[in-house]
Amino acid sequence: MTKETLPTAEMLARAKRERREPPSDAVFNYFPSYDGEMLRYARFPASRVLEAKGTVIFLPGRTEFIEKFIEDVHIWNDLGFACAAMDLRGQGMSYRPHADRDRHFVRSFEPHIEDVKTLFEKALTNKMPAPFILMGHSAGSHVILRVMKEYPRLAKAAITVAPMVDVFTGGVPRFIPKWLTIAMRYMGLGAKYIPGHGPFKDGRWGWRRKLTHDDDRFCDEDFFIKEKDRRLAVGGATYKWLREALRSCDKLQSPGYPEAIQAPVLILQAGEDAIVDNDAQTKFAERLPNGKLVVIEGAMHEILKETDEHRAEVWKAIGEFIDLENGPDFSAI
Repeated sequence: MTKETLPTAEMLARAKRERREPPSDAVFNYFPSYDGEMLRYARFPASRVLEAKGTVIFLPGRTEFIEKFIEDVHIWNDLGFACAAMDLRGQGMSYRPHADRDRHFVRSFEPHIEDVKTLFEKALTNKMPAPFILMGHSAGSHVILRVMKEYPRLAKAAITVAPMVDVFTGGVPRFIPKWLTIAMRYMGLGAKYIPGHGPFKDGRWGWRRKLTHDDDRFCDEDFFIKEKDRRLAVGGATYKWLREALRSCDKLQSPGYPEAIQAPVLILQAGEDAIVDNDAQTKFAERLPNGKLVVIEGAMHEILKETDEHRAEVWKAIGEFIDLENGPDFSAI
């Protein structure tokens, strides 16, 4: 009899049905980061498992929050892995540096890196089972790649979904948005929304049409905001957010930076991405000593919110990256 591939079809179907309900043993809490600002995190200990195979830590993309990852938390738990997650500062229920919660504003991307380090110190190390694997989406994956370089001892490996190695400019020369963001900042307009963005609005419109082909999963974010807590919402990007994102992307792609990341890194690329730059992703992957790039053909940017067929490809790639049955072994790296 042929052994069934993990995760099984039953696991995937159950996780899909329960994707809006956290596991019963989930714990949501806050921790003070390195600068005293309060950040929201969650732990999903997979308590029914006698001995967990490790812990997968999720970092959301721009506008996202912990709850958007529940479907995959269920799968990891069923596979015998504990999970954790954090709302990045400036979004979700974590500290926001701008008084207007709708404006996605950051002073720098550097605090994100320190926040992850503090998350490990305050909520993960010696509290959750090793090895630790970082997993994120878009801007969250960008932060993960920075962390893997700046603090290489925190996690053994990373799974990056549509990572923001660079911002997709749609054919506009990159220097134009770069210098525009600088000009807006010096004119005191850094908190102004970039074109096409504004306060949070549910439904498919503008850039939100470019996220997924799956209408049901697309609605998950709006469900949590409308039915659970409006404070989860964040609106469009500001010029300051874009300025700092571009600066951090420059650092990520600088000479020697990806080459210094020695841990295994899986990059899952959305074949139809119109939010982040796929060419930059591909070039970055080629520079990683232990990187692996897998293209999910036909998928839009939010691969984890894509159709069942696309998500099956995601989990196939993850299963080929780490041993889901026996637990990951990175001793050779």
